[in-house]
Amino acid sequence: MTDQDQQPTVIVERGGGGVVAFLCGALVGAGVALLFAPKSGEETQADLREGARRFREGAGEKLTDLRDNVEDRYGRTREEMGERMGAIRKNVRDRQQKAEEALKAGKDAARQARSDLEARVAESKAAYRAALAEGAAADGEGAGEEEPGDATGADAEAGEKGDGAAPE
Repeated sequence: MTDQDQQPTVIVERGGGGVVAFLCGALVGAGVALLFAPKSGEETQADLREGARRFREGAGEKLTDLRDNVEDRYGRTREEMGERMGAIRKNVRDRQQKAEEALKAGKDAARQARSDLEARVAESKAAYRAALAEGAAADGEGAGEEEPGDATGADAEAGEKGDGAAPE
């Protein structure tokens, strides 16, 4: 066998039979339809018009229903979002108010602690000065008086200047 024997063979028929046959079939079908149609052409056209009218009305009703449904959903969603936003705003205001109250309480506590500390420092200074005065009085009556440049006198001068440092 040769290569030509193994290849498929295609046969093409030439002629206008396809288009002519289609047109003849369409004409015969239309004629048979007119002969056996239960209604006249005018009645068929009226039925088609009625069907189109019903379709338009149905489509209009469905479109109206759809629009109403979308408006309902939009309204409900808008209302729900408004409620949620109101709750969020209230929550933020409440937290802000609590933060402001906490800040005020912290400031008040800091002021109170500062005044307590200042009072204690003042008491400590007074007690230190009193102790120095008692010690100086006791030393004056005792063994001998101290010289003005000694350590005790220097400590007393530093305490009276009020440098804020408490002796150790």
